[in-house]
Amino acid sequence: MADRGVLIDGSQFLSKTATGIGSYGRTLARALRSSGFDLSVLYGRNAQAPRHALPQSLAVQVFGSEASVENRWVRAFRHAPFLAGAAIGLSRRVRPSKVSIEGVDLGAFEPPLPTADRVFNASGVYERAHLRFALKERFMQIEVPKGVELAHWTGPMALKARGVPNIYTLHDLIPLQFPYFVVDRGAHQLRLHTAIAREADHIITVSEASKRHIVDILKVDQERVSVTYQPTPNLPNLEQADAARLVETIYGAEPGKYALFLGAIEPKKNLKRLIEAFLMANTGIPLLIAGPKGWLNREELELITAVSMRKPIVRQLGYLPRRHVTALLQCARFFAFPSIYEGFGLPVLEAMKLGIPVLTSNTSSLPEVAGDAAVLVDPLDMTELTKGIRALTHDADLRRELSQRGPAQAAKFSDEAYRQRLAMAYKKVGISMPEVA
Repeated sequence: MADRGVLIDGSQFLSKTATGIGSYGRTLARALRSSGFDLSVLYGRNAQAPRHALPQSLAVQVFGSEASVENRWVRAFRHAPFLAGAAIGLSRRVRPSKVSIEGVDLGAFEPPLPTADRVFNASGVYERAHLRFALKERFMQIEVPKGVELAHWTGPMALKARGVPNIYTLHDLIPLQFPYFVVDRGAHQLRLHTAIAREADHIITVSEASKRHIVDILKVDQERVSVTYQPTPNLPNLEQADAARLVETIYGAEPGKYALFLGAIEPKKNLKRLIEAFLMANTGIPLLIAGPKGWLNREELELITAVSMRKPIVRQLGYLPRRHVTALLQCARFFAFPSIYEGFGLPVLEAMKLGIPVLTSNTSSLPEVAGDAAVLVDPLDMTELTKGIRALTHDADLRRELSQRGPAQAAKFSDEAYRQRLAMAYKKVGISMPEVA
């Protein structure tokens, strides 16, 4: 099977905070292995195998906890030789080192690491590629391991594997469409996405909405862009009674008597309007907010603090373990996710799979994901938001109907459907799926 290899990046897998691209990468890894491919994962941890060390010494560095967080001056010093080389056109190729994981138990890593047939590491490769592109507007070249016939990059990155087709997944064009929603400078993102549009052998995206924007904004031929969507994720298996006990004992929430928002606190999630609509709806049930703090969120955090000091109608729970998130979803009266823009909107799919009624937006990809199994509102219209919150709080018949429609809608995004769409995309660059015995 080693002659049917696919290399994917592990750029997000070692983050202790689950990310959307990390979730996508885990799903892709699972689909590739179940399709019969030999999967290689490329990590970029700053690690070097010392001479005469045990074979596992590199794995210990790659997967070990970092002793400290480097500040920007330490990083700059460490990358100084590379920067000097990049400035004069050197350091353009990287040969990854194979990481022996024999005897290294990665089963308890959180979030879970994808199972790979081979593991590689190139020290600081993702940071270095970013710096090289910023200096030279050129991609860093990766020498692919033997047996790899395709490289699939799970997000926009300035890397290109030599001698094999390169597929890039572009989830959305938020940095270009909403530059005021992101920290990265829009001009840099425009250059990077334009370069990917030029260099990619094929582009995969996760919704028809994202495809339209990629074609229109980056001027890419629509035949070079495939939509695979994302499959319904594997969720922790929790009995309803166990989920209820977890929600009650840890979070002090009464099952069925709260609404849940899940996601990073950042501008595109529209949390400020959601909170204000909750206050105006005056339903008597609280809004629980689960997710990391994100960025550019001063106004949202100040509003949460101000409301929480006056009445316990809004509660910020922070970033939570996956099983806690699932328990909170299972016990919510409804799930509220009126995001301004989503490339796909995985939390909506998770809620529908569990049969939880959903309030979400009628913009971007969200109508594709939700279908007729959710209440769709204009995320910028406070009247619609408030009306939707009241309806899902008080209308038991509506909730019952959506609870029945949700799992059927989620089933359309099955693992098998995802593998078939992936196969069609890979066929565009001459790669067929292996014949699984």
